[in-house]
Amino acid sequence: MTGPLRVRSFAKINLALAVLGKRPDGFHEIRTVYQTIDLHDEIEFHGSSALQLECENLPGVAPEQNLVWKAALALARSTNYPGGARIVLRKRIPAGAGLGGGSSNAAATLMGLCRFWNLELRPSELLPLAAGLGSDVSFFLRGGTSLGIGRGEEIYPLPSVAPAHLAVVYPGVHVSTAEAYRRLSLELTSHEAATKIQAFCGRLCDGSNYLAGIFNDFEASILPAYPAIREAKSFLTDRGAVAAMLSGSGSSVFGFFLDEESALAAARVTSPAGWRVLPAKTLSHAEYIQFLFG
Repeated sequence: MTGPLRVRSFAKINLALAVLGKRPDGFHEIRTVYQTIDLHDEIEFHGSSALQLECENLPGVAPEQNLVWKAALALARSTNYPGGARIVLRKRIPAGAGLGGGSSNAAATLMGLCRFWNLELRPSELLPLAAGLGSDVSFFLRGGTSLGIGRGEEIYPLPSVAPAHLAVVYPGVHVSTAEAYRRLSLELTSHEAATKIQAFCGRLCDGSNYLAGIFNDFEASILPAYPAIREAKSFLTDRGAVAAMLSGSGSSVFGFFLDEESALAAARVTSPAGWRVLPAKTLSHAEYIQFLFG
């Protein structure tokens, strides 16, 4: 193709996140339930003899450090593709906010370039590349609702949640993943943490009210350390969110609302300077695949 090919790169939230402990390789063993939402970046692919990357709304990140560039380079090398592409990334998902924006960009790049370069690779064949790029990248090859284990890169599909509306608050602060893990107090045993996530997955599978069981082990350490994040969660519950939770290791917080108008109303309320309040809705696996290139 000569282009342009446009791809949507969707965000995620974590409906449940349990940290079981530290692994021998230095990473932490986790169990998490990922959920895609329709908040998205856009990536465009244009014809070019060489790989090029242009980023909009992402200051201070060198192109060679961007996961889009790393994904494109990894795919080209693994397939010995002789050509290139001019890639334009337009960011809307806040960076470093626990919404998986960078990982989503990487997965969307892999899938987008497969189509752009006419590579006959299925998403399952991209899994080794995805796992090498980051823990969440594998999830974004599928989207929808899934259980992530290991570092989060082992993905197992779960039943789709009922369509739901939410608002996402990015309170303008950054929490590094390394710092979040340092602050974490692993008071639960691995067995207890695994039992929590098993019970949550049971709610999803039997159709129970899963919102009553959302949890994130990082909240106990992150909320006291970051007043702005704590205030963001209160902002959502004060405006009618029926459930609110930190996403990933932060700093974004999401809140579920009874209907679309309530979520939109929360997003329209004047918020503190530096905050971003974004309405969103959940995406099933089928919707994710449909809207990726749509």
